[in-house]
Amino acid sequence: MLYGIDNFDKNGFAYPFKLSKKYSDKQLQEEYYNFQNQCKEHLNYPVSLKPNLLSTFFDELAFDKNVIDEVKKIIGDDIYIWSSAFFPKEVGEGKIVSFHQDNPYWQLTSNNVVSAWIALTKSNKQSGALSVVPGSHKNGLIKNIDVKNARYSYLNGEKTTPEKDLLSYSQNLDEYIQKYPPKHLELSPGEFSIHHVNTVHGSGINNSSTPRIGFAVRYISSDTKHLIEKKGDSAIHVCGKKNSYFSDESRPNKNFSKQSIINHEKSMKAAGAFGNKKYVFKK
Repeated sequence: MLYGIDNFDKNGFAYPFKLSKKYSDKQLQEEYYNFQNQCKEHLNYPVSLKPNLLSTFFDELAFDKNVIDEVKKIIGDDIYIWSSAFFPKEVGEGKIVSFHQDNPYWQLTSNNVVSAWIALTKSNKQSGALSVVPGSHKNGLIKNIDVKNARYSYLNGEKTTPEKDLLSYSQNLDEYIQKYPPKHLELSPGEFSIHHVNTVHGSGINNSSTPRIGFAVRYISSDTKHLIEKKGDSAIHVCGKKNSYFSDESRPNKNFSKQSIINHEKSMKAAGAFGNKKYVFKK
């Protein structure tokens, strides 16, 4: 297949894949909104980062067998979930994700890092699908972002991008995108794509009549660390060898249990809880 996993090294992405469990389109969308309603009830604020630590459903998606099997083919058998996030675009909001590479934002020590982007609703060109530049992962760091140190800027709650940009900082890749047009990764609910940490990607405005919601899970090899957090970080061990550098984040056994809320609050201090101040938990 042209964009299958066998061509990941060439393209820097692969798609489309299906989750191992069949969900109805309605269920996937409703699970997202039910989750946010529970956030209001139990936390009094919305959650975009690491929702799988609070929800058994999104934990199930992050550990989906088909996702993990494809991730293993790329980064090996020793895997952690370092982070996860929702990317919702409601009708008429005008939200975008400006084009960027993940590496300068995440500041990790290796390239054994991939993201699985799981479609909770239909994702196509009109609704603002994830778009990638084929082969861009081979270029290394194309351009620095507009803050000196992403980790410190996240901790300080800084945001340099426009309000409707779901990114906090800009890599200013407009000229690159004009030279190398991106490909839209159109997905149906329950399908997912995978992309490399250096692949240039972004997404446009949702011009459709329905929400466009994605759930992204970031998988790293066990020997990958954070460049700034020398003393350690936290993540969820998935399989294979563990690394004492990571404190284990706990999977939830019940939605929004007292312990899972405590675990989530604690995880918001970790490097994988990046994002602008609207998404980062503050006591």
